[in-house]
Amino acid sequence: MLGCRCGVLLVLCVCPLSCLVMSPCPPGCCCRHPGLLVLCESLGLKSLPRSVPLSTSALSVARNQLCNIDHLLRPFSGLQELSLSHNQLARFPRGLPSSLESLQLQENRITYITSGALRQLGNLTRLDLEDNRIRSIQPGALQGLGKLKVLTLKGNKLTSLPLNLPPSLTQLDVSANCISALDLAALSALVNLQVLKINSNCLRSVPENAFDSLPHLRSVDLANNLWVCECDILYLYRWLLSGRLKMATDLVCTEPVHLAHRLLLNLSVMAICPHVLKPDKKINQPNLPYGLQRKLDTSTLMPTAPGLQTSFSVV
Repeated sequence: MLGCRCGVLLVLCVCPLSCLVMSPCPPGCCCRHPGLLVLCESLGLKSLPRSVPLSTSALSVARNQLCNIDHLLRPFSGLQELSLSHNQLARFPRGLPSSLESLQLQENRITYITSGALRQLGNLTRLDLEDNRIRSIQPGALQGLGKLKVLTLKGNKLTSLPLNLPPSLTQLDVSANCISALDLAALSALVNLQVLKINSNCLRSVPENAFDSLPHLRSVDLANNLWVCECDILYLYRWLLSGRLKMATDLVCTEPVHLAHRLLLNLSVMAICPHVLKPDKKINQPNLPYGLQRKLDTSTLMPTAPGLQTSFSVV
């Protein structure tokens, strides 16, 4: 039986012969639901198909060779979901319809995002920019996205958190970048944030009170950073042991030399910061379970425990 197997936008279309004869539908594309879903994936396209119905609400032209689609989609006033992933776009597309709610741009060649690039996209709830080459996001470039819930910037070249992120965000993924410090102003504005992924960066410590203004935060991934297990990391250490966590995380020290390769949570306060207290002085942590109180009281290193999780969740 002749058939076409189409990719996924938010639904899966396994397209029988009948979908090929429905009109209108661009050649080689799948239009199982005419006027709603159009999938034109892996066709070697260098330009947008001309016969895509203007009534389309979900369009995927992923895995093609598109370099520029500026303003070509402006007439699609009902378009809600758009996938442009795995193409050759060198900048954020201009002139996208304001009706968009989900935009997938992963694995392109985008290097920066200007302050006006997303001005008209106030209805976006999901934006995926994973695996581009983004080095710069101008301050306020994403601020106008008042409905944005999920933002993925994984696998780019960012050196800091973007400023003025929308407070509507519930999930933020900036893993596998080059971020060396957390900006308190950028982070504290995310009052609805529930999931933060900042693993595989260049963090050496976390600033005091970094997570205290995020009341809904329940899951954080901080693994595979360059943790310096000295006095500056005590806030993070105590926050991890605060009793709000379901599980620990394998944060591994890279410095100082005598603590390299040790798990942060297997160290005592005195091992991390010897001058924080006199050796014979007890640490008063009345809200901690007895077992954790003993860990904080001791000044000896604890053995590394294998098999701890790479992320943790906050109750």
